[in-house]
Amino acid sequence: MIRKFLEKDRIQLINLLTETQAFTPAEIEVAMELVDIYLTNKNQKDYDIYSATDNNENLLGYICIGPTPLTTGTFDLYWIAVKKDKQGKGIGKELINFAETKIKQNGGRLIVIETSSQEKYKNTRKFYESSGYQILSRIKDYYNIGDDLLVYGKYF
Repeated sequence: MIRKFLEKDRIQLINLLTETQAFTPAEIEVAMELVDIYLTNKNQKDYDIYSATDNNENLLGYICIGPTPLTTGTFDLYWIAVKKDKQGKGIGKELINFAETKIKQNGGRLIVIETSSQEKYKNTRKFYESSGYQILSRIKDYYNIGDDLLVYGKYF
């Protein structure tokens, strides 16, 4: 089931992000900053966060999207993560398809995703590509020497 992210999902999300071993502590801190903005400021329009849960309300994955400031119809996919032992079971596809539907309903014409060229993100990049996203740009040595910024996108 995919639903709006709730306060009760917060602790489970910290555990999920940590257990994936895909994110650094600094990255997890940034992800949680967006979650906290979403949870505490009901009037904010920058982030929309959804949870994928099982029938017992256990968090299986989440996705954070939002309109890109100063654009018309461009949205960012800020975060997507699936519990390590649930990866490869279609939860990520369900989340991204759900987000794409929401974005289209809100007049979206382009989704942008930024990621790293590091080897540890290889499966993530394959996931984006299998979901119909293409590399729109690459900035060499963006995050660090040898760690490029890859910008993926999908037009509707």
